[in-house]
Amino acid sequence: MKGFSISNKDLIVFFVVTFGLTILMGFVMGIVYEIHPVGSFPLLQMYYPALGVMVALLLNKDLRSKIPIKFFYTYMVFLIASIVYILVKLFSFHQDPETDLTFLLFINSLALIVAYNSDKNESIRAFGLKFKENFKESIPYIFLFIILYMLCLFVSSLVGRDVGGFISPFTNVETWIRLFLLPIGFILTYPVFLGEEYGWRYFLQPALQERMGKRKAVIVLGLIWGIWHLPINLFYYSPQTSLYSILNQVIVCTGYSIFFGYVYMKSRNIWIISIIHFLNNNMGAIIYEATGNDLVFSWEAILFKLILFSVVYGPFLLARVYKNVRVDIEG
Repeated sequence: MKGFSISNKDLIVFFVVTFGLTILMGFVMGIVYEIHPVGSFPLLQMYYPALGVMVALLLNKDLRSKIPIKFFYTYMVFLIASIVYILVKLFSFHQDPETDLTFLLFINSLALIVAYNSDKNESIRAFGLKFKENFKESIPYIFLFIILYMLCLFVSSLVGRDVGGFISPFTNVETWIRLFLLPIGFILTYPVFLGEEYGWRYFLQPALQERMGKRKAVIVLGLIWGIWHLPINLFYYSPQTSLYSILNQVIVCTGYSIFFGYVYMKSRNIWIISIIHFLNNNMGAIIYEATGNDLVFSWEAILFKLILFSVVYGPFLLARVYKNVRVDIEG
């Protein structure tokens, strides 16, 4: 937030809302996961961090009159409606709400575009939502992430002796068509990726960096971000090997926290980070038709992931932007 510092009260409200909702809906997820599909819960959970930010800012009497009110309220209304819809669909109709929730997400995407363009430009910019902010200059970071992401997949295939499996999808025309359509996918689903990044990178990262320094802050943020995934690890990603899944999540989130933190400090554009997050969640599914649920992890896989992410993303801690002592509280 340009010109504003994040108070301890703001932080407490953020954590109470973000983790409170996560815990409450996690209990619901634990109740239904053996009898109903729970793919809608991870999608919904991605909204919570941004909600935590919005509630904290609305409760801040010095800031509430300056926020992009139409954007915030539109976001909050759609999230509340989605939570109510999921609960009614599951407990009253005993039906899977995932397809309907995806449709609601599409509508939310369009509604937020209208709200974004209806709010005052200075409010949008002041609260870190300006799309064009350093956007063109920051596009190379998107391609850098794609390179690093594919490098990790290649190394994994090399270790697993399946380089052919790494290459073969790129010989398929359908793969390239799906990749070409990725920008449309982002336009239709961006609220959930903005939902995470507005909470973790825009709000919590500078708040922690102001208190504990840049490097330590992104490591702590990675741990918080990883633990926040706990209900999804337990009941969706890997119910059979949930402990390994949690460890894997913490490793991945810490590695990405270092890189995402680097990119955000360089770009000051939350949309760039949201696009990168979108690519991370979708490229594997689009290229290799990978699914993210009911996975089975081993300690060897966790150790390999720790080494791989430490080597690929750890060095970004040595970047000049992490060496600067002064923390610019801009969001």
